[in-house]
Amino acid sequence: MFEVTKYSTTNLRKTIFAGILAALSFILMRFTEFPIFPSVSFLTTDLGDIPFLYGAIYLGPWYAVGIVFVKNLLFFLSGGSPGGIIGLIANFIALSTFGIVVGFITLKRKNLKNVILGLVSGAIAFALVMIPTNLWAVPLYLPGITREELITYLYTVNLPFNLLKGAIDTGITLAVYLSLRKHNPMK
Repeated sequence: MFEVTKYSTTNLRKTIFAGILAALSFILMRFTEFPIFPSVSFLTTDLGDIPFLYGAIYLGPWYAVGIVFVKNLLFFLSGGSPGGIIGLIANFIALSTFGIVVGFITLKRKNLKNVILGLVSGAIAFALVMIPTNLWAVPLYLPGITREELITYLYTVNLPFNLLKGAIDTGITLAVYLSLRKHNPMK
């Protein structure tokens, strides 16, 4: 009647693992949020990116996008987003970019060199994609902001914040990867 194949079992395991990572990402995002720069306390980071990036390494880029989507949906439904839907869309764009880069670089070979290359490249892509994303999002929050003020904010506050956030995510994810790499969850 219903035949279980290795392919369907593998997909089921990946989907379950992605769901667990999305739930863990949501919980960490909801309860570990903190500002990096106290002078701009509305720019926060959290540890919720770590399970998602781990998923990007082991499951690939499209599962990473799915994990981010579920995490952000849960965060929105729980009332945890002070930035509202605009903030979550910006977060989704940025983290999807990060996960796609990490996932594609580590897709074929999950060795230390590729993981480091993927995480560093992903962090840079994450920070860079936030420039055009914030060109769209910030004026929606601050309708009176001038173009000059926006550009100054993007390059003196937002870009350094996103580079530091990407570096923190990279460092912690690399530490988790190194401590767990002998226990590949998808074997």
